[in-house]
Amino acid sequence: MRIILIAALLGLSPLAAAPLAAAPTPEMVTVKVNGLVCDFCARSIEAMMKKRADVAGVHVDLDKGEVHVKLKANATLDDPALKKLMVDSGYSVTGIERKPL
Repeated sequence: MRIILIAALLGLSPLAAAPLAAAPTPEMVTVKVNGLVCDFCARSIEAMMKKRADVAGVHVDLDKGEVHVKLKANATLDDPALKKLMVDSGYSVTGIERKPL
């Protein structure tokens, strides 16, 4: 009993040696979209994306024709689903880029 207590105090327990899992990192997705021409387009896309539980933030750049979607750390939104959201909103998608934040 005394040996177990000493080992626990010194941090020699098997649990102390277990590596910590890496925390999931949020992701930024840039969707290149044709058809974004006005502020109404931008606001409607922003409103639609902000309703989603997997989205932490969204910004529409009308000059570049891009929608920037910041996903939450544990969230996944795959390319086909993202493309469908844009196409169903009336826009054509020319590309999707992802990068961790």
